[in-house]
Amino acid sequence: MLLGAAIGGVGWRHLPQRAVVAERAGLDFVTLDDSPALTPVPDGRPDAVTALAAVAPATRTIGLVATLTTTYAEPFHVARALATLDHLSHGRAGWRPRVAASAAEAAHFGPEPLAGIGHLLSEADEFTEVVTALWDSWQADAVIRDTASGRFLDRARIRHIDHVGQHFRIKGPAVVPRPPQGHPVLATGFDPRSSSAAATGADLVFTEVHQAQQVRTRVGAGVRILGEVEMLLDASAAELAARLDAVYACGVVDGFHVRTAALPGAVERFVDEVVPLLRRRHPARSGAPGGSLRERLGLPARAPGVFPLRKASVSP
Repeated sequence: MLLGAAIGGVGWRHLPQRAVVAERAGLDFVTLDDSPALTPVPDGRPDAVTALAAVAPATRTIGLVATLTTTYAEPFHVARALATLDHLSHGRAGWRPRVAASAAEAAHFGPEPLAGIGHLLSEADEFTEVVTALWDSWQADAVIRDTASGRFLDRARIRHIDHVGQHFRIKGPAVVPRPPQGHPVLATGFDPRSSSAAATGADLVFTEVHQAQQVRTRVGAGVRILGEVEMLLDASAAELAARLDAVYACGVVDGFHVRTAALPGAVERFVDEVVPLLRRRHPARSGAPGGSLRERLGLPARAPGVFPLRKASVSP
């Protein structure tokens, strides 16, 4: 049983402590939401990737999944930030793209009218493709660190992606070496209106439990399907664990992504009381320090696309 939990809503200063507690309890990953909309949460709305970069040194094995808004961002910046987080965490980064579809969010970025949902989803799909292409613009062995010759990079193993699409024109390459995982883990929500990202590129798909079977028929083999569960913590820990265990026994999900009520101590209660009961029945995969989030989730590493090496091999 894969287990993840949202840890926001308490102020960014408390995030490292929450992640440490979640790690000790046996969660596979934590998520941190993000949005350009103003919300009444302690300390405001910090940038999710930056906040999780601060969490990384305090943890050793747990995955760190950041929500990133694709609507008012650039793929180059997102690819760079996530690659950096993956390096800082030694291969424990993940990301969840989201579209910004509210007028309140659009108002922060100029007078243009809010685009339709079809346009936003199409843009998000292409955004995801470009981000992964930028990570693939570096071969895994591009960094050679040859002290004798004074060469740090083999430039023949780095390429321009020369992407020209409906929404983006990006030359590349990335300016950060290929992430340790190849691609940080991609988690998406299930939306039947979105075509390619959830169906072909996702590693995790978060969905309402009642839609899980429908999702299973649409996504590729090996994709992990997690039930998106809001736990009100309105019962004993044993009863709450039994609810999740009963759903898991049906075989339609590979685990759960849990959100708790926005109340002080709610996340801590779930982590301290409910998760240990679940882990007694369903132990976590080995989460050894230095292991990647992909390994923890039983996912294969993402190999870069093969591209011909250029003749030049001059390092900067």
